[in-house]
Amino acid sequence: MSHNMNNFTAFMERKILPLAMKIEGNDYLSAIKDGFIRIMPFLIIGSFFLLIANLPIPGYNEFIVHHFGEKFIGQLNYVLDATYSVMALLVVVSTSISLAKRWQLNEISCVLISLVSFLIVTPYKLPQDNGAVISDVIPTFALGAQGLFLSLIITLTAVRLYRLFNHPRLMISMPSSVPPAVANSFSSLIPSFLIVLIFWLTRLLFEITPFGTAQEMIFKVLQAPMMQLGNTLPSQMVAEFFVSFFWFFGLHGDSIVTAIMGPIWRSLTLENMQAMKQGLPPVNIITQQFRDVFLICGGTGFTLAMLLVMLFRAKSKRMREIAKLASPAAIFNINEPIIFGVPIALNPLLFIPFIIVPVVLCVITYSAMAFGWLPLTSGLEIPWTTPIFISGFLICGWKGMLFQAINLAVAMTIYYPFVMTLDKQYLRDENEQEENNVNQDEVILEYKEGLRNE
Repeated sequence: MSHNMNNFTAFMERKILPLAMKIEGNDYLSAIKDGFIRIMPFLIIGSFFLLIANLPIPGYNEFIVHHFGEKFIGQLNYVLDATYSVMALLVVVSTSISLAKRWQLNEISCVLISLVSFLIVTPYKLPQDNGAVISDVIPTFALGAQGLFLSLIITLTAVRLYRLFNHPRLMISMPSSVPPAVANSFSSLIPSFLIVLIFWLTRLLFEITPFGTAQEMIFKVLQAPMMQLGNTLPSQMVAEFFVSFFWFFGLHGDSIVTAIMGPIWRSLTLENMQAMKQGLPPVNIITQQFRDVFLICGGTGFTLAMLLVMLFRAKSKRMREIAKLASPAAIFNINEPIIFGVPIALNPLLFIPFIIVPVVLCVITYSAMAFGWLPLTSGLEIPWTTPIFISGFLICGWKGMLFQAINLAVAMTIYYPFVMTLDKQYLRDENEQEENNVNQDEVILEYKEGLRNE
């Protein structure tokens, strides 16, 4: 067993770890990740208003309508429309700032050129079901979930082109007497013109194709297949495996995997939220909340379960102290104290449960939703730091709390034998240490006695 384990670990270290390091260090993926982190507060604010409009309590809707009038639910959606429904626009701004910072470019110029480029390829018309077209409007679907991938591609391309054209020969240099703001705007005139020209020609090219717009092509060719693939149990099991796997080697697994899977999970969440807004049932099982609420309570690897085993059953001082110190953070799903304190990182004994638990819970939760025992996640965006049971209730009502309790029990059962084995090892070490200390004290006492007698 241990020989196979060592071979497996060696193979992973040789093949997979260098790839993880590359992903974590990649400018584009890091910019996307930072971009999403920067807009999170607004998504949570939008979700708060959505939650007030749709609390999972029987009779709540009637209560709201009775006390605040028919229009109130619609008025709560104003904030939703300004956050979620234009998520692609927010992503353009925040991702271009991240990338500009990494490459030390003028951030304002990069944001403006990315926004203009995105709007150039966005159609200003809305097709109707009867075949008519409303012109001079920007459809929100182009700025929301359906435009998310395109907004990322355009932002990364526009900032990359800006970096390429940011050449002294392409800059209009103004005399030193001209104010800096004016000089800067003129210096970026030629690079901006070239980038605008490229995206304008790109849109003209798309109009010749059967897709008609870049939005349609990206959605049909890239986003829809990726979302279908991302909305499957095997893909989520693989994602959970790699999150835990990278953490085991001390790398931030969530950051690495989210750089690739984050846009897919967010798009799936957004589809559920839009269905909920229209009063329809949610459609996707896999979403950001599926993971945040049911698979990572206490932190990646559902380490809340491991912490409870340590608190109630561990006998070694080391385990008990770490458990006490790690508890406050674990309530809010932060588990670095456990990962690096127990440690889980680079500890072959805890590698097995740390990898198995999220994958098993993924299967249990997915099956419960597929069979209709657990409602699908509503598309609400709650902070990932929301404590267990509160998060379950907000997303799936009382059944959410019940399933979090079931997942907690399953995770504790899996962690138990491994934690207890490690605890025994620590206890042996501590007892040996104490015996050594006692022996040392005895030797010192005998030495002192000998000196006195002399």
